[in-house]
Amino acid sequence: MRIFQMILVTLAPVSSVLAQGAAESAKTEVLVLKAQMVEIESLKAEIKTQGDKIDHLTQEVGALTEMLKQKSVPTVAKAEPAPSATPTPASPSAANPLTANPATTVAGVENPAPADNANIKTHTVAKGETLSQISKQYGVSVEEIEELNKIGDAKKLQAGQTIKIPAAQTAAPTPTP
Repeated sequence: MRIFQMILVTLAPVSSVLAQGAAESAKTEVLVLKAQMVEIESLKAEIKTQGDKIDHLTQEVGALTEMLKQKSVPTVAKAEPAPSATPTPASPSAANPLTANPATTVAGVENPAPADNANIKTHTVAKGETLSQISKQYGVSVEEIEELNKIGDAKKLQAGQTIKIPAAQTAAPTPTP
């Protein structure tokens, strides 16, 4: 029996160490699980924040899309090709599309005056171009262009619009002796 007691006394500290090791292992596992739970909660919060940001941006995109729909782009008159240098029209009105049909109107121009094809040119307005720039380009006054095209408000000039340009006023040559 003494041997048995001796064995028990010897094994008791070892068993308590083993029991403590198992308890510490369980504590470590619990701590790891708690840390993982905290990380998961943190990730959930981040996902919710990102979801809220996405919802906000989606609403902004929707509002901007709606604003774009409300701003209707004005329809630009389709530009006619310029007549060639040597036109061979069947009739004089075929050379100038603006005079082909008296009912033809150009945006911002009300019933333009009949054109004298020999002294009238046409110009297709480019984006951002003004009557002042066009008048300088052709050497005529803004008023002459407005009068020929019956333009009441030069601000209504639109890109793609075809207007008539009067012939430049040139001084008659003086004979030299």
